[in-house]
Amino acid sequence: MKQFLISVVASLSTLLVAVPSYAEQAAQPVRADLQALKITVDKDGKETAAEAKEARPGDLIEYRATYTNVSKKKISGLAATLPIPKDMQFTGTATPAGAEASTDGKTFAAMPLKRKVGDKVVDVPLADYRALRWRVAELPVGKSTVVTARTRVNGVNP
Repeated sequence: MKQFLISVVASLSTLLVAVPSYAEQAAQPVRADLQALKITVDKDGKETAAEAKEARPGDLIEYRATYTNVSKKKISGLAATLPIPKDMQFTGTATPAGAEASTDGKTFAAMPLKRKVGDKVVDVPLADYRALRWRVAELPVGKSTVVTARTRVNGVNP
């Protein structure tokens, strides 16, 4: 089987920041910095995180986005959004609590997402999640907020 490697950071094509009344804010009031970390677990269950430049199928990758208010006034109603790359599957782990999820990157709802199948309402599979969003009520001048989502690289581990 061919060794399968992907560029983890490149697979996250866009980091989205939505701020209501954006036209009223200073140009680019929020800076978004992204880290992709490969999470490994030793035999004792201890986790370590290291910068992920490449990943293999089955690898656990944590995306960590830091949103910083670089304007001269507080930001209200920030929607900190992390797309889930198509080559990744959300694991169900996201911080802080209260993230909303989306299957299309446009319509968000509380997790777990639900859909109607026939007469039943069922959970949407995590593989169908394409973005997560956190509502930040207020981000003071010079302050940051950090959001994280864990994903697993699609495919079979060689």
